[in-house]
This record gives sequence, C-alpha cells and structure tokens, in this order.
Amino acid sequence: MKCYRCGGTMVFEKFFGICEEFFGWRCIFCGEIVDKVILENRLEQKR
Repeated sequence: MKCYRCGGTMVFEKFFGICEEFFGWRCIFCGEIVDKVILENRLEQKR
C-alpha cells in the first residue's frame, strides 16, 4: 500500500489506545496513520 501523503511504503501495525487496541496502516517515511475510522471520516468529508 502506498501512502496518500508522501507516496511511501505503508506497513500494517497494531496500535494501542487508552482503552482499546486497533489495527491500521503507518507510513514508514512520514508517519501517516490510516485506519478504518480515518478512512470513513475522509470519505464523509468528500461528500
């Protein structure tokens, strides 16, 4: 997967929040993080 921000390589990782764990993609170059919720919010903003 390519990063939307810089075009770099994305890696699938497990992230830890305050009360939960979730999976998402992180760019190894710029640090951009994308998960299901972020993608849904971005799609909603385009409407």
